[in-house]
Amino acid sequence: MKKTISAAYLIILFILISLAAVGMIRSAQYQSLALFFIVSVLWLVSVYLYFKKTNWPWYGLLLFLLSWGVFPLMTLISKFVLPWSADALLHNIDQHIFFGKILVDYFHYESYPLLADIISSCYFFFYFLLLGSVILYTVKRQSIAGQVFFNSIILLYSIGFVGYILFPASEPAFTVAPQIGGGGPITQMVTKSVNQGVTGMDVFPSLHTAISIFIVGYLHQTGFKRISLILSPIILGTIFATILLRYHYGIDVIFGIILAIIVLKLSQKWLNHTAYTV
Repeated sequence: MKKTISAAYLIILFILISLAAVGMIRSAQYQSLALFFIVSVLWLVSVYLYFKKTNWPWYGLLLFLLSWGVFPLMTLISKFVLPWSADALLHNIDQHIFFGKILVDYFHYESYPLLADIISSCYFFFYFLLLGSVILYTVKRQSIAGQVFFNSIILLYSIGFVGYILFPASEPAFTVAPQIGGGGPITQMVTKSVNQGVTGMDVFPSLHTAISIFIVGYLHQTGFKRISLILSPIILGTIFATILLRYHYGIDVIFGIILAIIVLKLSQKWLNHTAYTV
């Protein structure tokens, strides 16, 4: 792992963990205490390894696991610590870009249950895409491709978490464009599952968009071109789902696309330093 990326990421995580501690104390809700303890211990271990064994082959995976561990703690931050919501700001930006409406207002999945189920399946596939790629490049962790992958994915999370802290928002589905049921059975299953894990601040930028595009692009960069091509339509469905299901404003997706392009350019630059073949 690059020390600059690791250091920045650990600092951002420290801020999130500290804010979560404040939220827990203010709310006197200690249901997340066990998770908070585990995340804190893993963070301390990561800091120790940063100074002692940054080149430990499993370090990138450890930092990735920390990103998933900190997500549930964000609920404490958004509810009891952060004093404002960026929903109104993002809403206004969308209106200026998309002709007086926010982007989600142009789509009503409730009227098209079959289409909604197909797109919702793409949204749910994101988690398999992410875990599958993490497993693949963990196996290749000692190759340049594995190292660049984890540097890139941690960079994406770092920038995403900064956006969450600076522009916390609750998604259109929980503010101006509530979901009213409908859609097919897959849509209802996906929305119910996703809604249970909503943090109230993980909207801008859209990491679903950024990470999906990055993974497909990175698979292409590292020689998995056929797999990348096969996955591309599914990823388009994933990105569309973030709007169709009202989990993101249009501006979130735009910034997610920009972020993915920037990181893909960096990953290609890093890969070019050492020849790599699958």
